[in-house]
Amino acid sequence: MVETFSLQTLSKDEKIQLLYELGFKSDGIYVLDPEGKKIKDKYIDVDVKLENMLILPSSTIILDNNPMSIASYLEEHPDVF
Repeated sequence: MVETFSLQTLSKDEKIQLLYELGFKSDGIYVLDPEGKKIKDKYIDVDVKLENMLILPSSTIILDNNPMSIASYLEEHPDVF
């Protein structure tokens, strides 16, 4: 069973550590890929900020927590939940 929790309960340092564990990085503001480039939410075309990141269960897909982005992802992947 997959455990879920809110990233809002994590400190900034804990979020950065989580990203490193998943193979990503952060400059303290934005989520970065392993090469140091900003991660862009493919659904709403914005750079994902550390404070707004959403990591979906059983994946390393990182999105902005914008409702439009989440709805678009769920429409594309209806079997996630």
